[in-house]
Amino acid sequence: MEYITNSEQQTRDIAKNLSPTLIGGTILCLHGDLGAGKTTFVKGLAEGLGITDTILSPTFTLMNMYRVERSKWKVR
Repeated sequence: MEYITNSEQQTRDIAKNLSPTLIGGTILCLHGDLGAGKTTFVKGLAEGLGITDTILSPTFTLMNMYRVERSKWKVR
């Protein structure tokens, strides 16, 4: 699926709306140029999952891990 957004808020909203569909243990790989909106996307995803940690840019890291309450994940 492909989404094209025109604002930071739209990017955050898409990610926030995606968060309830994720299953525990899901790994997301983000790919994009600098300024493409990866960090904004992760901030929206974190908001939807109830993560209150400071969200760091995923651009120059191999992996960022954030704890999520079990009640926020779907169970298979």
